[in-house]
Amino acid sequence: MSYIVRTGNLAATPKLQQGERGSYTYARVIVTDSIKKGDDYVDGPAIAYDVAVSGRDAERLVATAERDGNVRVIFAGRYYVTEYTAKDGTPRLQHNVQADQIGASFRGQDVHVPGKKQQPTE
Repeated sequence: MSYIVRTGNLAATPKLQQGERGSYTYARVIVTDSIKKGDDYVDGPAIAYDVAVSGRDAERLVATAERDGNVRVIFAGRYYVTEYTAKDGTPRLQHNVQADQIGASFRGQDVHVPGKKQQPTE
């Protein structure tokens, strides 16, 4: 397995699920790299990553997506590819990430990040 760090947009609002080990979700994140062609940069092909997120990170991700919609996120984790055959018989690749970290990216968007309440100092 490889380790990657990527930034992309949520394809849809992930659904929070409960399992034996607590909360988890699977978020589909669409990543499009810029490719240099001559003196210009153009968008390359979009790649969908299926990102597994667990615990409080899953709860926070789902809450943020429900509140703010299609948010741009940055994720890091163990990456692996699986191959499968589509219904039409075409071989396909699925890009999977077991996230160690996931968070909102501030690039190109305003995201509300609630902070911890401060204890008054005396």
